[in-house]
Amino acid sequence: MSGVRGTASSRPVAGVWRLAAVGGLAVLVLLLHGRCVRYGLFLDDHAHFRQLQECDWSLAGLTSACRLELVGGAVELWWMPQCTLRFFRPVAFGLMKLTYTLTGWNPAAMHVASLLWHLAACTLLMLLLRRLGAALWLAWAVAGLFAIHPGHVATVQWIACQTEIMVTALLLGAALCFGRFRGWPGFGGDWLRSVRGTVPVPAVSRARAGWAVASVILFALALGCRENAVVFPLVMAAMEPLVWRRQVRTALVLYAVLVAVVVAYLAVRSAMLGGAALPPRPYVVSPGDPDFVRFVFDKVWYYLLGEFLLVPCIPIGGLPWFQARPLLFYGSAAGVGLGVAVIWVRHRRQPGGLIGPAWLLGFMLPALPVFASPHHLYLPGVGWAVTATLLIRWIGGPTAARGAARWRRAGAGLVAAGTAAVFGLVTYELGRAMGTAEAVEDCVTEEIAAAPSGLKSGDRLYVANLPLLAHYARLAVEERTGLRGLRLIPLTWAPRLLGPASPTELTRIDERTIEVTVAGDRYFSGSIAQLIHEAAGRDIPDEVDRLADLGLRVQVLRRDAAGIESLRFTFDRPLSDPGLHLFWGSRVRLAYEVPP
Repeated sequence: MSGVRGTASSRPVAGVWRLAAVGGLAVLVLLLHGRCVRYGLFLDDHAHFRQLQECDWSLAGLTSACRLELVGGAVELWWMPQCTLRFFRPVAFGLMKLTYTLTGWNPAAMHVASLLWHLAACTLLMLLLRRLGAALWLAWAVAGLFAIHPGHVATVQWIACQTEIMVTALLLGAALCFGRFRGWPGFGGDWLRSVRGTVPVPAVSRARAGWAVASVILFALALGCRENAVVFPLVMAAMEPLVWRRQVRTALVLYAVLVAVVVAYLAVRSAMLGGAALPPRPYVVSPGDPDFVRFVFDKVWYYLLGEFLLVPCIPIGGLPWFQARPLLFYGSAAGVGLGVAVIWVRHRRQPGGLIGPAWLLGFMLPALPVFASPHHLYLPGVGWAVTATLLIRWIGGPTAARGAARWRRAGAGLVAAGTAAVFGLVTYELGRAMGTAEAVEDCVTEEIAAAPSGLKSGDRLYVANLPLLAHYARLAVEERTGLRGLRLIPLTWAPRLLGPASPTELTRIDERTIEVTVAGDRYFSGSIAQLIHEAAGRDIPDEVDRLADLGLRVQVLRRDAAGIESLRFTFDRPLSDPGLHLFWGSRVRLAYEVPP
């Protein structure tokens, strides 16, 4: 493919079409994701918001902001040990702090920033697909599908996942620069050969060096946004069979520089975090765990099902649900794997047939030992987009008969349009679900903040049936009220994600003792039980004494194979104490303050 396309008179027209294509992507992003501007902060966002306000602009300050105090900081749980997740993402958090600072710490502005980063990633993806040989309409269509892919809803509409969008946009830019430097087919190699006789060699060398330097800089910035960027050199090496005889020495120098950047990054990361700082189970399954191989193997197929069949990637509970249904899981995975393999083998001698699987599987690799999460699909989704482009081109490919060619092109268009309709509908509904989840957290926050007894800094808040979605309610309440030092201690998580669905009962035994009972559902059951077992190394015991630190003693009264039906809580002080507040979640109120 030539690096110079069209005549001088056709270039303005082509430029108009490219601008129109970017505008079309912007419309898709706004239509399907624009509602998130109204969402505000949600879950991890509250921790990031507070930590970015408190940190300075130094490397150490930004690194300290890259943490999640899941247990013991945001909330204190009597059934799980303390846990803090620490990351090294100073570039991403520096950009987030800058955005917050320039916009007066307005969460809506951060959502707008996420939409802009997403648009940038989609635009760069469209350019990558064009370089890989796709026509403008096809590159735009597939980039549009990427923009509205249901697996990307949480990534785009949740501020905490902005780091994933940043790293994807930066790595797409790095790949485009790398391909231009190496002269990948369609990326400028023909242009370099065409000007060699008319442009001085030093000028050509400087141009190539500029692309190499740009690729290294963008890669280094991507490493500072998210850890999964580390496999970028391996993904780029997948294209070497097409160009390995060109400028071998300079290519080796560039690869050496990229590896040096990785080594320097790992050294700085280790120094700032005091080691590898890998979180424990269930957040990360280490290679020493007996089920590591199966976990990683199944995660590959689970993520492929998420990319190609839109299977929701649900943290903690999603993969075990499929593992308990092996015929459904491995049968559907085999079908997807066979179809994708056929596409890749069919195009194995083309650039897309090499970069597609390398990008999809390569950028999955760092996330495989980590618990499943939907935002892990975003960066590998570029490989999905390349594979989808190959499939649509194959369907609408050339044929000898003119009539058959028209039918094949029409078929390719119908595949793209049908996929867009499905994606749009599912993404719209998932966006509504995101709004519902954020509304649950807001409701809990509002009810606790408006407690009739009045909250004071340092008060202790006990909440029965706390929805898991309100895990960061303490920080949210402090943001809303201006109080500090509150202690949020859930007595139970609600049996369902959005709150209690079956009848629950609170019985006051005396001034310091209450009993909590659920009918139908069970406390600490299903995936929540698995989470607790993996984090604590055991199931919840029949008695737990946390009087010294949390001010309560817990006794399990009734339990069965499904979970816990009834518990008794004894407090170190009477519930009439003005520094204690008891909140009760039910099907009517998510956080009703129980009068003493």
